[in-house]
This record gives sequence, structure tokens and C-alpha cells, in this order.
Amino acid sequence: MITNTRDQIIEYVAKHGQARPNDLVKLLGFTNTAIHRQLRKLVLENILRKVGKPPIVFYTLSEKQDLQSQNQIFPITKEKAINTNFLSITPTGDLLYGVEGFIYWAKTYQKNKSLDLLSEKYLEEIEKKEKYKTKEGLIDASVKLRDFPKAYVDKLFYQDIYSLSLFGRTKLAKLVMYAKQIEDKNLTDKVALEGKPLIENIIKRFKIDAVCFIPPTIPRKFQFMDELEQRLNLNLPKIDLIKASAGDILIPQKTLTSLFERVVNAKSSIYLKNTQGRLYANVLLIDDVAGSGASFNETGKKLKNLRIGYNKIYAFAFVGNIKGYEVIRQI
Repeated sequence: MITNTRDQIIEYVAKHGQARPNDLVKLLGFTNTAIHRQLRKLVLENILRKVGKPPIVFYTLSEKQDLQSQNQIFPITKEKAINTNFLSITPTGDLLYGVEGFIYWAKTYQKNKSLDLLSEKYLEEIEKKEKYKTKEGLIDASVKLRDFPKAYVDKLFYQDIYSLSLFGRTKLAKLVMYAKQIEDKNLTDKVALEGKPLIENIIKRFKIDAVCFIPPTIPRKFQFMDELEQRLNLNLPKIDLIKASAGDILIPQKTLTSLFERVVNAKSSIYLKNTQGRLYANVLLIDDVAGSGASFNETGKKLKNLRIGYNKIYAFAFVGNIKGYEVIRQI
């Protein structure tokens, strides 16, 4: 017979698939304090996972147990790259960073492939991405501006690439996507916290006089760009933009497949709220995701026509794609 509080809790959850603290108190006969103390320890050890929020909380067996039993040891170079860059998000909403997330992804989606070979391929993808980075840690995506007959943006920077071959969306792209989709302020905080130093570096380096946030297309109660703007708190004059449509509906850029369509969309939907504002020499455009770069370039054109950003216009996206990487349509 099992008399240990911890073991009885594990046995009960394994047998029933779930447990609430009150159920354990009543059925096992232990005090409320003893049950909660053991539950906290079991969650910290990844034996149980906590689901829900008070007053309705359930405990189930953790999906992470099997991952912790893996004895895979990567070389230091690979381990560092994986721990810095990799994130898996499980169907149940767990965020698995680094090696833990890599092992989960490999076991789930690459079942018959060697972890060593997969980690080698991942390191190659990271090294390929690093070639685009400046010494400040920004990805210089200015090559994309050559796709336009005339570029109105002088420099285009990303914090990270949107997607890597075989491995899918990058860590930052996943954080941005889920922050927007589930309207999660904690994930938005993570995105802003990582991006703010890079944006401040651009502001200082290029003597930025004003910032301009590309407006979202779809009206939502939780506007990711508005939340990002508040958290970045850049303390610079802001040039207000709005999205409007001459048609019956607003079409998001991500739903369009050709550069021509995206240019037409941006040209006809992005407008300055006030055309009588101050003139600024250097302006920074900020967006969460850059696909074709059309929103940046068409906004730059409208600013230039009003002598806003008459010296230089720079653009920054948290994630974006460059030739050789997957086209963004999912965020």
C-alpha cells in the first residue's frame, strides 16, 4: 500500500487522468497544506502540469517527463545555438526552449531521423542566417528593396528571419504569431523586451527624429502593434498612420501572393492621419512582420512626398523573410 503523499497523488492522477486539489484532500485524507505543497513540488519537477487558473485548476501528468529522460549530449557549439534559437510550442501550449524543445520537435515531427544529423542541419541554418547579421545583431534585409522599381526606404532591418528550411518558424516568429493570435500580453512583453535594444541602437546610430508604426489591418480588441508601441516606450515623436480601404473590405497583406498585389494593397490602404505635421530628417518605420516589404516602401513613398524623412527612412521588422527563406503568409 502506498502511504507517501507524493506517490498517492501521482498514482491518483495517473489512474484518473486529472485531479483537482480539493478532490485529493477529500479522497486521500491529507491536509490542504500537504496536498498543495506536494503539487507545487511535482509541477517544478515536471512530473505534473498545472492546467487552468484559480478557482478552477486541474493537475495532469506532464508531457515533459519523457524529454527529461533523454541523455542526448550535443557538442558545445550546437548546444549553444539550439539553446539560443530554438523554441517548440506543444499542442497543449507548453513553451519548450532550447535543447528540450529541439528533442521534443525531433521526436514528434522527425521520428526516424538522427538527432545528430538534425542538429548538424540546424547549425548550418543558423550559420546561414548569421551571415546576414550586422555587428549590432540586426539582420540587414536591404537587399529586398531591390525588388521595387524605386526604393523609398534606405535601409531595412529584421530582428530575425521568419522561417528556416525544415525547422519552420523561428523562435521569435512563433512568439509574435501566438502573441497576436491568442492576444497574450506576456508573450508581447517577451517580443518587446528582446527587440527594444536593437530598435534603440538604430535610433542612436542613425539619429532618428521620429518613429512611425505600420497600422494593423484587422480591427481587434487587442492590437498587437499598439501593445508593442506602449511597451517599447521609445520617447520620440510619432507619425500617426491609419489603414483605410476604398473597397468593401480591408485585405491583409499576408493573404496576397504577388509583389504587385501587395504594392497595390499598401498604396491604397495606408494613409497619414495628419499631413500638416512637422518635417523630420530621419524616420524609422516599425512593423511586427515584413513579407514583401511593400508596406514599408509605400509608406516611405508617402512620407517622402510630404518631406517627412527627407534625409533617410529606415525600417525595422521583428521578423521577415529574405530570398531563400519561406514567404510569410501565416502571421
